[in-house]
This record gives sequence, structure tokens and C-alpha cells, in this order.
Amino acid sequence: MSRINRLAVAAGAASALGALAAAGRGIGAAMGARPDGARLERMRRSPQYRAGAFHNRRRGVATLPATQREILERYRANTETRRPPGPIPVVSAHREPAASGLHVTWFGHASCLVEIDGVRLLLDPVWSERCSPSQHVGPRRLHATPVSLERLGRVDAVVISHDHYDHLDMATIQTLADTTDAVFVVPLGVGAHLDVWGVPSRRVVERDWGESHDVGPVRVTAVEAQHFSGRGLRRDGTLWASWVLASPGGTVFFSGDTGYFDGYAQIAADHGPFDVSLMAVGAYDQAWRDIHLDPEEAVRATAELDGGLLVPIHWCTFVLAPHPWAEPVQRLLTAATAAGVPVVVPRVGDRLDVAAPPPLEPWWEAVAAPVPVR
Repeated sequence: MSRINRLAVAAGAASALGALAAAGRGIGAAMGARPDGARLERMRRSPQYRAGAFHNRRRGVATLPATQREILERYRANTETRRPPGPIPVVSAHREPAASGLHVTWFGHASCLVEIDGVRLLLDPVWSERCSPSQHVGPRRLHATPVSLERLGRVDAVVISHDHYDHLDMATIQTLADTTDAVFVVPLGVGAHLDVWGVPSRRVVERDWGESHDVGPVRVTAVEAQHFSGRGLRRDGTLWASWVLASPGGTVFFSGDTGYFDGYAQIAADHGPFDVSLMAVGAYDQAWRDIHLDPEEAVRATAELDGGLLVPIHWCTFVLAPHPWAEPVQRLLTAATAAGVPVVVPRVGDRLDVAAPPPLEPWWEAVAAPVPVR
């Protein structure tokens, strides 16, 4: 090998090592921490906790497919359709807070701002470019954020459904801790992550299923979900939850991430009826039926919840499953029409007045221009 070739190989190796080092930088911090001390003792008293981990109420829930081969084959088969064929429309979400009423702003994926009676609650906010422990590798967002966190305005509470990276993002949490006075309302154990990310413990509230925390006139209650947790190799060391937000001005159901289970009628009896349900409809696959709602199940769950207006979430922003990009909302509308469940599909960044929902506009159908693969 000539000296020039040796230099080229060495340069390539150095570049590859540099890329690997960059990809690994900060991963340890982003993975969070394991609960211990008084936090762990409280977790052990939960009916959901046994043998060192949290469990779904229904036994035998499959949180991992038996084989990944079929999923990979579906990914390959749908390569051209998993991404939108054109730019996703994004509406600027920089606006004055709503002083009254019930309003919902969807920021993409599961991130939403709920405004009830002047109280502003931010749900599962993920503002980073990737939902991953590294900002160099992992699923990358398909559209811009509608507003920077610094321009979002007052946030009274940040509510987290569970600790997966597409729902709990370190950089977003740290920015919100620095730029707002929000309290962070999370399922049991998740506070351990926030502790090591610098969120003051006085601003962290951890709740088990059935437990509540009041944010002004809004009661925030953790309710059962069927899912799992984990930011590394260890699984189910923290709890997962759906949330009910209830105030004289309205009642909201936020699914977070969950599969279909037989508990929605009981949630309706305990907390409903609801004015609006923010329901996960995307990132499903037949191998994940126990832990992710598909569109038809989202409609069924909303009907059983007496869930009012259905707003689909958990789609559009990240490619996390083999299905085509727009399929979740297309299937949802077919199922909702058959079931008589009202649906609104806002653009990313739109503010929805729940009392006066706009007519359905299929904006996703106009996404037509080619998008370069990044």
C-alpha cells in the first residue's frame, strides 16, 4: 500500500471513529437514572410493582415480538411510503395564551399543549431533532417544530406518559426547567431521570394509577395504560400511564402510548365523559398489538371512554413503524365514520377550540412534492 493510500485509510478510520464518538456523546446522561432510596420504596408499594419491575394489569402482555424478521420485511416493503411524499404543513404556534375555554395545540407526534380555564399543560414534549439518546443517530423528525420552547410562553405543568425517547426528551425537559416555572407531573419512578437532568425535586410530582395532582383548577390524574418503559437494556423500571385532565372548563383524556385493553369503560365511569380525547393512532404493527393502539382500536377506545372529540396523535412526526405515513389517519377516519365518533385532524401547530371544532380538512392529501431522504 502506498503512503498516500495509507494516509487515506487512516483519515477514513479517524473520521469513522470521530463519528462514533460524536454519536456516543451524551448518551449516558440521556438514558437517565435508576430510582433508588425513598423513590424506590414508594414504587415497591404500588399494586403495579412486583419482582423488581412494573407490570400491566392484564398478564401475558407481549412488549416485544417473538421475531424481528417479519417487521424488517415490512419495513423494506414500505420503504417508499413510510415518509410523506411532500413537505408537512406547519402552523406557527407563537400566540397569546387562551384566557378561558378548552383549547388543544398539537405539535406533532404525542406533544400537545392543553389550555383549560387559563391553565397551560404541556404533554409529552419532544422538541429535539431525533427521538433517541443521541442526536447523531436515531429517528429524525419529518417537520420543524411550530414554535421554539423559549417562545412557547407560560407553562404551568409538564405531564409525561412514560420514559421512552419519543415521549421524554432530556434536552426539552432541561430547557423547560430553565425557562418556565412548570411542575413536572410524571408516573412513578420517572422522577429519577429528571433528578439527574437538573430538575429541582420540589418541581417533580410522581403519581401511580388513580392518583392526582392539582394544577390550579385542573386535576391531573394518572390512569391505567397498557405499555412498558425503559431507556436502556433494563425494562419496566418506571411506570407508564394515560392521563385525565379535569377542570370546570372541560375534561381531557390523553392516551400517551398504550395498547387496547378492557379498562376504558371503567375510566369513563370514574372520570368521564370527556370533551376531547387525544388518542395515539400511529406507530402500530401486528407484532405490537398489545402495546400500541391501531386506528380502529383508538376509535373503539374513544367510544368506550365516552371520549367526545377524537384528536389523533402519535403519528406524522417520526418514522417508528412499517406502515405508510398517512395510513393512520386514513384508517382512523374510516373507522370513526362507521362508529359515529367525531374527529378533527389539526395541522401541526394549529390551536383547536374544542367547543367549536373546525370542519375536517384532509391537509395530508395535499402533501405531494417529493421529499429528499435525509
